[in-house]
Amino acid sequence: MEKFSYKSRLFFYFFIVFAIFTLTVVIYQQSREKQYKRQLIEEQLDIYCNIAYLNHFDTSLPENIRITVIDEGGKVLFDTRMDSVALLENHFNRPEIIGAKIKGVGSDIRLSQSVGIPFIYYAKKTENGFIRTALPYDVEMKDFLHAENSFLIISTSLFLVSLFFLWRIADRFGRDVIRLQADVVSEQKARIGLKSEMTNSIAHELRTPVSAIRGYIETLLEEDLSPETRRNFTVRAYDAAVRLSDLVRDVALITKLEEAENLFKKEEVDVYEIVGGIIEEFTTKINENSVKIENLVPKYLIVTGNQTLLYSIFRNLIENALKYAGKWITIKIELTGEDDNFYYFSVSDTGPGIDDQFAERIFERFFRINDGRSREDGGSGLGLSIVRHAVMYHGGKVSAQNQPNSGLKVLFSLKR
Repeated sequence: MEKFSYKSRLFFYFFIVFAIFTLTVVIYQQSREKQYKRQLIEEQLDIYCNIAYLNHFDTSLPENIRITVIDEGGKVLFDTRMDSVALLENHFNRPEIIGAKIKGVGSDIRLSQSVGIPFIYYAKKTENGFIRTALPYDVEMKDFLHAENSFLIISTSLFLVSLFFLWRIADRFGRDVIRLQADVVSEQKARIGLKSEMTNSIAHELRTPVSAIRGYIETLLEEDLSPETRRNFTVRAYDAAVRLSDLVRDVALITKLEEAENLFKKEEVDVYEIVGGIIEEFTTKINENSVKIENLVPKYLIVTGNQTLLYSIFRNLIENALKYAGKWITIKIELTGEDDNFYYFSVSDTGPGIDDQFAERIFERFFRINDGRSREDGGSGLGLSIVRHAVMYHGGKVSAQNQPNSGLKVLFSLKR
């Protein structure tokens, strides 16, 4: 078992991110508030500088104000806190004086070496040098410049309240992740089971044509047969080989559809031409069974899709009708409707149809309504499953239903 659950780890990550964010906001706000309060003091000192420049002893100035007059060379000419300015060192390199030289005004907070107490200094450039005012940086001044705790208290309170909601969110996420993990594991098991089932089904399907081919060839090699019988066995072996080839082709196609559908390239495909080509391909079988087939798809009907898969859809549906609907039937391939997103098609026949209980199952892999008859007809059991996957690849849906009078109709949609 892991030392920390996913929920605990998620909450910890949330806590760290939110704590850093809250701390950053608080530090920024406190810094801005201090900066704003200092700016207020400096604005007041700037007013005092203007008053003191006109009259160093103006009675409107605070009693604790310190006023200093400095010439351009940094020599102190006057200071209200010093009886004799001759003892004061040159102020040319004082931070507030340097700031005033560069920007016109400058400020600094430091301990005064001459008076022995800290001041907040503010200097301003004048015509003949600098005028500087200063206020003691005492407890009262420190309290004023210190950021208020109200925002810190509010932020801390909100942070603690947020922690509760963060825990709830982490708990919900944790439960969702655990459920998702369970679903993934379940899906993986289902896929493994499905692959195992498909492997067994493929092995079973392969066994029949392979056994037939082997039996016919062994008979041809070992028995003294008449030319007619030899030809009959050769044809049967060939038919079994064709079935085997079709099965391998269909298995490869449906596997690619399920596991690597991104390998199918999309392009503009003319549906009418595809259907026409398939009808021409089945001409011999159509004539043998006296089947009437109608291509009612409009000419130049373009669908953006994969040529191979679109061909597989119509070929498998037409072939399915030719195999199982019987003789003297009519097969119709038509466009039944369209909207902004889809074309709607149907492939129908006038045969006997199927039992309604099999209408959904015919699209399952290796499903046969009549297993023996289907094998005799050479079906792989994958044709309609390929149709379903190919239609889904093109963003559509497929279904089958019996027509009111007779025959089966397969309805499907393809994204335009």
